[in-house]
Amino acid sequence: MQRQTIRQGFIAWALVLLMGCGTSRPQGFSTVTELPPGSSSAQVPTSWQDARVGDRVEYAFHADRIGSRRGTSASAGQLFVEVIAVQAPWVWLFIRVTRNDRQPHPHPFLSHGFVLPMRMGQAPANPPDPIEYGSTLTTRQWAFAAGQHWIARRISRDDAPGDGPTQHRLYATTPGPLYLTNGLLEVSFFSLGYGLSAGHQLALVSFQRGTGTVQGTPPVMGNPWGPGTWYETQEGFGGSVSVKRVCLGAEQGYLLRKVWNKPRDEVRCGDFQGARVLALEDALIDLVNKSVYIPTWPPRDYGAPLPGTVRVQLGQESVVAYLEEGPAEQGSSAGWMQSRSYPTDLWSPVLQGLPMEVRFNWLSEELYQQPGGAARRSYSDSRLLRWGAWLESRP
Repeated sequence: MQRQTIRQGFIAWALVLLMGCGTSRPQGFSTVTELPPGSSSAQVPTSWQDARVGDRVEYAFHADRIGSRRGTSASAGQLFVEVIAVQAPWVWLFIRVTRNDRQPHPHPFLSHGFVLPMRMGQAPANPPDPIEYGSTLTTRQWAFAAGQHWIARRISRDDAPGDGPTQHRLYATTPGPLYLTNGLLEVSFFSLGYGLSAGHQLALVSFQRGTGTVQGTPPVMGNPWGPGTWYETQEGFGGSVSVKRVCLGAEQGYLLRKVWNKPRDEVRCGDFQGARVLALEDALIDLVNKSVYIPTWPPRDYGAPLPGTVRVQLGQESVVAYLEEGPAEQGSSAGWMQSRSYPTDLWSPVLQGLPMEVRFNWLSEELYQQPGGAARRSYSDSRLLRWGAWLESRP
């Protein structure tokens, strides 16, 4: 027991050293006091219904992972969410990530900005909890962030005694100008296990309110985050073939995802009843973490060579793709093989309009057997079929 404690202490000490070098730490993390300071600044309630062009929030972030099969990786920078057009019932956002010095971020997931149309409407009746899977503690307190005081609620969960993560969220009770991210002030997450650790922090740095004098022009959906678009995959299993359509939307600060297993011929995504719901701030955190959990492209273990390339057909066009083949992932029966293809250029013109969740994933996947050099026997396969926008970007 003592030996394990010493080892965990060493890992934590190494983590501190790692986080202090290479990628610089973010600036602007808020400080919290138990009692209200001498002065406060009440925020005028705002919402998506009175969004203005120029409304913006900026966060600093840092994320790292140590001890995984993909090696040690870290990422830090600034994250911006800004309103660039308002044409009721839609608010058009532009999301971009930079390094701490405001230069373009080097990671391919973070090197380009994304367009996200958000519908003015109603928040989900049962929005997901900011911290899932377990009991949490919520307290009210005062916080200082981005140069002003906020009345805030702090949501915490600590599973460290059981080798679980420590998590904290800080939200302004009245979002005010932070309506873009549901009032988020700060996030912290840290998990330390035997030979493995991971963590991320994100905190408000600045915010601004637009002038309200212009409406802006809805942008072209060339690099969509996801909402306002759809995509289809062709699924094969046991000799049968089916098509699955994924529709992506957003409303009142939440992202919506609905799957149609037997879509009709016309491509429309107007009905999002029963859709899976994700808060926008959680989607932003997921993007930051994805850049750490997949530090190199295509996804592969640390030190593994680049796989060979092939051409993958996407409708009338094709793209060059990495082809990864090898034993199936753990959990599959012995003798099974798996192949996956990934685009070599994540920002190829052929992929214009492709939602982010597909762009950063495989184009095709197959599970098969090929015993003793015999003919390949396919068990299941899936491939990207087509995609597009269901929301017109211009009136």
